[in-house]
Amino acid sequence: MPQVSLRNIYKVYPNAKNSAPAVCDFNLEINDGEFVVLVGPSGCGKSTTLRMIAGLESITTGEIYIDGKLINNLPPKDRDIAMVFQNYALYPNLSNFENMAFGLRLRKVEKYKINELVKVKARELEIENLLDRQPKDVSGGQRQRVALGRAIVRQPKVFLMDEPLSNLDARMRVQTRIEIMKLHNDLNATTVYVTHDQIEAMTMGHRIVVMHGGLIQQVATPEDLYNKPANKFIGSFIGSPPMNFVFGRLLSGDDGRIFFSNSTMYIPFPEKRITKGIDKYIGTDVVGGIRPEYLSLRQGEERNEDEFFAKVDVTELVGADRYVYLDINQSNRESLVARVPAKDKFSPGLRVIGQADMDNFHIFDRNTEQRIY
Repeated sequence: MPQVSLRNIYKVYPNAKNSAPAVCDFNLEINDGEFVVLVGPSGCGKSTTLRMIAGLESITTGEIYIDGKLINNLPPKDRDIAMVFQNYALYPNLSNFENMAFGLRLRKVEKYKINELVKVKARELEIENLLDRQPKDVSGGQRQRVALGRAIVRQPKVFLMDEPLSNLDARMRVQTRIEIMKLHNDLNATTVYVTHDQIEAMTMGHRIVVMHGGLIQQVATPEDLYNKPANKFIGSFIGSPPMNFVFGRLLSGDDGRIFFSNSTMYIPFPEKRITKGIDKYIGTDVVGGIRPEYLSLRQGEERNEDEFFAKVDVTELVGADRYVYLDINQSNRESLVARVPAKDKFSPGLRVIGQADMDNFHIFDRNTEQRIY
């Protein structure tokens, strides 16, 4: 049985400038022990959804269940959840020990047990030597560990985390992200994690819920989300650099093959990719999509059937990779970015030949922007 169930959830703010719901028809089943990440751009409704689970926001319509129990009208303290906030939400006048112990004292847990639980979790988080200090006397990363410790010692049914790493510097963000993943592996606790950072989402989540405009766009594993985006928005949002998009048409060749065609490209799909239902799109305008790592480049003057000409605009060296930005149609300023090994050097202005891996070339409906192929 799912541990957390959200059914037909809507959130409408009565004084909002527009009448669109902040969260619209949200449905999700979260299994026991699962780590689910809500990700999307600012204002997409992800934090509002988390706050509704926590009881910090009212639900306009819909139902939320934890362990099969309807919790719509339960106050936050009775929901058996623990929340970790972006800004730590620690009491500045209390020691780190007292901050971690606070929830246990409210539950009237015995003093000896509080001491034991706090010290054990502080040792696991490597903050045992900081318990006598106040939050102002430790670093941002250490404060976030104290906040995590406060949530963990309560041993709740569900952990809710609202952008807990956003106030940390890049190095500390990576370190704390790894610590949260280790903690989850140890505790196997049901966790709902909100972030706008796709790297956090892709590295941490068992499943990822992508939101946009208050709506769920796709729920999938990180692999499926990256390799099989449900629509053009997800292709553009997930991945760095994002997926390339080019306008074109699907055409059928005399030999029965299907081609993606525009002023620069006339590229056949492999026979194994010809699927049922694609016939209705033959001869129609579509949007092609391909990830930068599935574009290869070479120098030369003569191209093969499945290749195209392009001009290098600029390049970026990013560690072991080089991003090569290409102009493929000077009149329309259409562009692509290829992700190639750093050793492959292409100078700006150079004419190159590109090849797309058609096993990983996607087709999106030009009107609905849903992936069709």
